[in-house]
Amino acid sequence: MPGDVNCIFTKVLIPFVEKEVGPEGVAAVLRTAGRSRDYLVADHNWLPLPLANELVRVAMTLMGERDEERWARRYSEYLMEWRPSRADRHYLGTYSIGLGEPRRYFERCTTIWQQNLSFLRLELVDIGRRRARFRWRPAAGGPTPRWSCTQLRVGLERAPTVWGLPPATVTERQCAARGADACVVDVRWTNPPLGRAFWSATLAGAAGSLLVGYALATTPGAPWIVDALAAAAPLAVGVGMGLLRRERARRRHSQRLLDLQSEEIIYSNNELERKFRDLETKIEQLSLLIDLSAAVNATLDPEKIYAQAVQPLVHRMGYEAAHLYLVDRDRRVVRGQQAAGRASHPLAAVEVPLDDGASAVARVATTGLPMLVEDVTASPTSLPLAAGHALALDSRAFVAVPLRVKDRVFGVLTVASGEPNRFAAGDLELVSAVANHVALAVDRAESFQMIEELTRGLEDKVRVRTEQLRAANEELQAAYRDLQLTQVQLIQREKMASVGQLVAGVAHELNNPIGFVYSNVGTLDDFVKRLRAILDVYRAVPLADAEQARVDERWKQLKVDYALKYVDSMIEGIREGAERARKIVRDLRVFARTDADVWQAVDLHEELESSLTLVNHLLKDRVTVHRTFGRVPPVECVRSQIDQVFLNLLANAAQAITGPGAITLETRVEDGEAVVAVSDTGAGIAPDVIGRIFDPFFTTKPVGEGTGLGLSISYEIVKKHGGDIRAESPPGGGATFTVRLPLTRRPA
Repeated sequence: MPGDVNCIFTKVLIPFVEKEVGPEGVAAVLRTAGRSRDYLVADHNWLPLPLANELVRVAMTLMGERDEERWARRYSEYLMEWRPSRADRHYLGTYSIGLGEPRRYFERCTTIWQQNLSFLRLELVDIGRRRARFRWRPAAGGPTPRWSCTQLRVGLERAPTVWGLPPATVTERQCAARGADACVVDVRWTNPPLGRAFWSATLAGAAGSLLVGYALATTPGAPWIVDALAAAAPLAVGVGMGLLRRERARRRHSQRLLDLQSEEIIYSNNELERKFRDLETKIEQLSLLIDLSAAVNATLDPEKIYAQAVQPLVHRMGYEAAHLYLVDRDRRVVRGQQAAGRASHPLAAVEVPLDDGASAVARVATTGLPMLVEDVTASPTSLPLAAGHALALDSRAFVAVPLRVKDRVFGVLTVASGEPNRFAAGDLELVSAVANHVALAVDRAESFQMIEELTRGLEDKVRVRTEQLRAANEELQAAYRDLQLTQVQLIQREKMASVGQLVAGVAHELNNPIGFVYSNVGTLDDFVKRLRAILDVYRAVPLADAEQARVDERWKQLKVDYALKYVDSMIEGIREGAERARKIVRDLRVFARTDADVWQAVDLHEELESSLTLVNHLLKDRVTVHRTFGRVPPVECVRSQIDQVFLNLLANAAQAITGPGAITLETRVEDGEAVVAVSDTGAGIAPDVIGRIFDPFFTTKPVGEGTGLGLSISYEIVKKHGGDIRAESPPGGGATFTVRLPLTRRPA
C-alpha cells in the first residue's frame, strides 16, 4: 500500500476548510502537506498517517475547534453530503451508489473502508437483514486516531441516506481511541420499503377478495373450500402483480445504476487518454533536452550553441518562431543574434534599448525574470515582444526567459506565436530548461576560451622566464586541471538534475493512469459478471406471452447479446493497455538500444491481435478487419518494440479510412524472413510524399493531430531488428505497409 490514508481524505478536507475558513485556510493546509492542491486531490495518491493527523490538527486550529471528535463529526457529515463535480468525484462513491441498498453496502464495508483508511483493519463480525456488527483495530498495532473512529461511525450512520432512507443507528460498544484493544459498533438500519406499486396492487387484490367472499357468502350451495379458494384468488393475483411491478421498478433502478457506471467508465477513459497525450508531450520534451544537452556540450563555439538552441524549438517542438538576443552592456542595447521559424531574417538588424521598459525582451534582460504573455492585446500593459521587430507586429503570445551565467544576464531566449493563449506554464518550463542548458554551455565555452588565452600567455612567459617561474607555471597548470574537473562536474550535475526532474514527472504521470486502471478493471470485471448473472435470472423468470415478446423485442433493439459478447474483450484490452503503458518510457531507447532490451521468441499473430484490441476504439463498427495468416514460426525480437510498430501501423490505417472500410492483415514466411503486411482502403499516399513518410516529424495530419514520429520510430525499430519496412500506395487509393523481420536475431 503506498500510504495510510486515501486521497478522498484530502479531496474532501480541502473544500471543507475552504468553505469554513476560506482560501487562506487552504493555503495553510497545502503548506503543511508540502504538496500542491492538484496533487492532493488527484486519484490514487496516499498520505502517511502522521501527515493526515497533522492536517487534522491544522484544520481544527484554523476552524477554532478544540474537540477532535466534534470536529471529525462535522467533517464526516460534510463528507457524506459532499456532491463534487465529475472532475473531483472519487471511484469509491460511484461504487457505493451502485450497490443499490444498505445491506449490500454494509456487506462490502470492509472493501470500501479498507480502500479509504488502510491503516485500519475492518471486520464484519455479524450481519442480518437489518443489523450488523463491525470491529476494527490498527493494522500495525499503533494508536487509533479519534477522528478516524468518528469518520467511520458517521459513514456507517449516514450510508442509508444515499438511497433516500433514514440514517442508521450506530451503537458504540467499545473504542480503541479510548483505550480498548479494538473498536466495536452495532449498526441498525431501515431497508427500502416494498413500494407504492406493490402495495397498490396488493390492496386492490385484497379488495377483490373481500368482494368475492361477500358474493359467495350470499350464494349458498358451494363447498366452503371452493369459496375460500375463490375468495383468496384475487388477493394472490394482487400480490403477484405487486411483486412483478416491484421487480420491474428494481430493473429500471439497476439500469440507471448501470448507465451511471458506464458514464463513469467513459469519463475515466477520456481522462486516461488525456494523460497519455500529456505524457507523450513530456517524453518529447525530455528527448529534446537530452539531444540539446549533447549538442551544445559537443562544441565550444557560442554561435553553434545558439543555433542548436533555437532550431529544435521550431523544428521539433512546433513553435512558430524562436529568437535569441544578446545583451551588449557597453552600448546599452539588446541585439538579435539567432533565429528560427517565422520572421527570422530581419532579426540580425534588431537592436532594442536596454532601458526600454516598453519591450518584453529589454524588461527580461533588465530584471532577469521570465515572462509569459498569453495574449498581448488582452494584457493590461500591451507589452510587445521586441519593439521595431517585424515579429512583434503580429505576435499575440510569447514566452521570454533570461540567459543567465552566475548573477549576470547575457541574453534572452524567446518563442512566439500569432495565436493567443498558445503557451502555458509547461512551455515556460521547457524554454527555461533550454535556456539553462544554453547558459551552462556558453559559460563553459567562455571559461575554456579564457583559460586558453591565459595558457597561451603563460607559455610565452615560460619561454623567457627562469626556472623559478617554472614552478609557478606548474601550479597554475594544476589549478587549470582542477578548474576543468570542477566545471565538468558542475555541468554534469546540472544536466542530470534537469533530466531527473523530467523523468520523475514522467514516472508520476504514468503511475496515476496505470493505478486507476488496475484498481478499477477488476471491479469492472466483477460488476459485469454480476450483471450477467442477474440478467440470466431475469431472463429465466416466466412472463406472459405479450410481456415476453415485448421484453425480447427490447432485448434485440438494445443489442444486449452484442454488448455481452464483446465486453470481456474490452476489459482485457483495458488491462493490456495499462500493462503496455509501463513500457512507454523504455521506448526512449528506440534510437539507441541498451542492454535492458529483452530478446525473446514472439508469436506475431498474438501481437497483432493484441494491437487490434488497443485500436478498437478507432475501428468501432465502421472498419472491418480481414486476416490472412500464414504459418509463421515464433520470431526472435524485442516484444515491446515490435508491438509499437504494429500499433503505429494499425492506428495509421484506421485513421486513413474516413468512412466505412477494411484493413487486411497478411502474414507469411519468405526467404527466411517473417513478412507482415498491413493494408487499408483509405485515400492512399500521394506520390510526392511517399518517399518522406519515414522522416522524423513529417506528417500529413493537421496541426495538433500528429507528431510525425510514429513511422520514423517504427522504421528505426525494424532496422535495429535487421529487417525492412516499405510503403506502397497504388493510384486507385489505399496503402500497404510491409514489414520484414528475420526469424532469428542477427549479430549486431
